Amino acid sequence: MLGDKPLVMGYRLAGIEKSVSATEETYQAELEKALANQEYGIIITNEYLLNKIDWKLKKKLDSIAYPVIVPVPDYSGKSTEGDEIRGLIKRALGFDLGAKK
Repeated sequence: MLGDKPLVMGYRLAGIEKSVSATEETYQAELEKALANQEYGIIITNEYLLNKIDWKLKKKLDSIAYPVIVPVPDYSGKSTEGDEIRGLIKRALGFDLGAKK
């Protein structure tokens, strides 16, 4: 879990121990560290901060399937972009689990 202080606090209270708090200034560096860590298969992150990263890192995130990046809205609850979970799973697995035969 990577996000701002309120979001990280909520996940810590829910029992997610590996939660990193970041500001707009430190977010990109923290995200790059998380991406480099082979231990993480899913990175839950603050959607607002994710939208602030530079274009090179955005392009990298669009091209990788692992780890899966799951953007969640910040404490305001408003979602601006963010993929649906089904789309993220499809990108990670390479096929759509919900597709009808």
